[in-house]
Amino acid sequence: MNEVLTKEDIKDALRRLGVKKGMLIYVQASLKPFRFIAGGAQTVIDALMETVGYEGTIVMASPTRQICDPVNLKKGVIPRDMIGDVRKSIPPFNKKLTAPTQVGEIPVQFMRNDGVLRSNHPMVSFLAWGKYAKIIVDKHPLHFGLNQESPLGKLKEYNGYVVTLGINYDKCDIFHLAQYSTMKCPIRLYSCPIEKNGSTHWIQLLDLELNNKHYKEIGTLMEEREVVKSTFLGSSTARLFSAKVAEETAIAYLNK
Repeated sequence: MNEVLTKEDIKDALRRLGVKKGMLIYVQASLKPFRFIAGGAQTVIDALMETVGYEGTIVMASPTRQICDPVNLKKGVIPRDMIGDVRKSIPPFNKKLTAPTQVGEIPVQFMRNDGVLRSNHPMVSFLAWGKYAKIIVDKHPLHFGLNQESPLGKLKEYNGYVVTLGINYDKCDIFHLAQYSTMKCPIRLYSCPIEKNGSTHWIQLLDLELNNKHYKEIGTLMEEREVVKSTFLGSSTARLFSAKVAEETAIAYLNK
């Protein structure tokens, strides 16, 4: 297991998984598990783009919960008497400028690449590149932003696949779809800033308070059913599985 990875190493791993030209893939990747990747995040992106080609489509999450109303933050993060001033200082969501957070370096770098489109959601937007990019990011619903009509739902609808590089099952976003199908999570009201007529407006969004409590068990169940392809990449693991199968497995598990 080579600790220094090149673009060709990543492309070889993707090919071993079965990733090929024309595929629609949702990518969750982290640089942290790897000792050194020559070229960093852009090398991973280049490997993905060259493997699926522009006739394929690459999708990544680009959440921006950092611009949500500070009232939604955990207690104690911001002193109570400063919440109003902080709220006034938060800039509105901008598809080109508002950087994704809590997803690592790769989606941030992916956003800088030519031809990458972004959905217009101020809290849970998605990035897409390739043949079906516009279809994936278009008409992203504001309420319940990870539901069946979201880019995540379209990925499943169009028989897409999930590719994880250095990511464990507890981080798998595709399992969120099952929580929207079962609706067993509490519903919360969020507030986010958008730009309208040159000024900042705060809009309110209904969404689920998601949790990943059972995601590891769902991933283990998928492996037991042999619906996951995996291979070593350096000292970590790369995986490929169907978005539709992942959702169906998660729904069955959560309903139990």
